[in-house]
Amino acid sequence: MRAAFLTLLAVSLAACCPGDQVDERGWPKELVLGLVPSLEAEAMVDNLGPLADFLSEELGMPVTSFVPQDYTGLVEALGTGRADIGMLPPFAAMLGQRRYDIETILISVRNGETGYRSQFMTNDPSVCNTPVVRNERGYKTCEGDVRVLAGETVAFTDPNSTSGFLFPSVHLMQHGIDPQKDVDGLFVGGHDSAALAVYSGDVRFAVAYDDVRLFVEPQYPDIGEEVITFAHTEMIPNDGVQVRPGLPDDLQQAIKDAFVKLTEEQADLPREEKVLWVLYEIDGFVPATEGLYDPVRDAYELLRE
Repeated sequence: MRAAFLTLLAVSLAACCPGDQVDERGWPKELVLGLVPSLEAEAMVDNLGPLADFLSEELGMPVTSFVPQDYTGLVEALGTGRADIGMLPPFAAMLGQRRYDIETILISVRNGETGYRSQFMTNDPSVCNTPVVRNERGYKTCEGDVRVLAGETVAFTDPNSTSGFLFPSVHLMQHGIDPQKDVDGLFVGGHDSAALAVYSGDVRFAVAYDDVRLFVEPQYPDIGEEVITFAHTEMIPNDGVQVRPGLPDDLQQAIKDAFVKLTEEQADLPREEKVLWVLYEIDGFVPATEGLYDPVRDAYELLRE
């Protein structure tokens, strides 16, 4: 029986990991990197290529890239082995871990922070409870009560977005507003689209990550003048780098080292020339910690009740 078991095990291993698909290190001979668009298609391609090329050089193997339609597609690709490396936002990363044991190996750092908030935006200063002032970037802000959203149309980003729907919805619930019944939710796709919906006057209220206006400003220089922030959610852990289940530990470490090396080598460049800043506004990385996305899981469970 022991001999039969060992034979069956050897056959199974050969079927899932053929020897001609791994190198002498036991690593796959090729890796697939998946990134979801955050930019115009041309800009995404222009920066995705250099990232894949850098990883290929550092890891000593071809790294090909692809762009799925959305985060769900990338989670499925990582979970089923069609992609090896991805960069997911908190909610998608949490679901990927639950469903497929997709592992987060690095957390993004922006402006020295490993977390961020959602912001509520308006083009109507009358909803403010305090005078409108300018923050350190010169953008307009005030303090207001999110209960003014009751009965209003609100531009959310995507139902799978942590900062564009999940945490804002929980924040509304904490203030007595049912995000499903008490507001007319409008999903506009991107965070820039939510800010621009307020900017153009299509809606009075929207939510996005803090501060999406910085991302929009190059195309719309007066965005900080026309769009006012008036409330924020609790802190959300940042997005990060994920790998599919089953990658060797030493390969995972090499992938970590490669991403960190890229940010260090480009640290002195202007932000608009940094590959990861242009793609996802990333300055650097720190190692992921256990339980990092528990607040996201808790918010998800609360919203499901």
